[in-house]
Amino acid sequence: MFTIEFISSEPELQDEGDDPWYALWGRVTLGDYWELFLASLSLWTRADYERQWREAATRLVAGETRSAFCTSALQFWWVMWRDGSEIRVHEELLTPERLASVGAVHDTRRAPYELIRPYASVTDDGHPISEWRLSVTDIENFLRRLPGH
Repeated sequence: MFTIEFISSEPELQDEGDDPWYALWGRVTLGDYWELFLASLSLWTRADYERQWREAATRLVAGETRSAFCTSALQFWWVMWRDGSEIRVHEELLTPERLASVGAVHDTRRAPYELIRPYASVTDDGHPISEWRLSVTDIENFLRRLPGH
């Protein structure tokens, strides 16, 4: 099963230091695993996130081999690689340097899919990468559950 959704309806003020910001709580579910995330509303709106999630899922169902679901506007995302009917999933941090390499810092309304690296199960220094596995059917079912589908 795969789901990515907001679980709060009203933005919450995050008063950390000199730069307070608003965010929404969300949850990503990958099979039996789930994780909460705090989606910043500094660059993207709720609708921007939801549009991007639909786009990311549609890419995978349409046969793209790489896609990603943003959980904090161009800071964190869940990267997915399609291999036949199987989907492999990793969570990644998007550094400002990576984003700047494709101009994504200035074009914040699009997900920079070109930053998705080729699939690897270990880091450059040989450590295993945490990974979840889904099926294309899980992504298709996610799309079917979205409003207006």
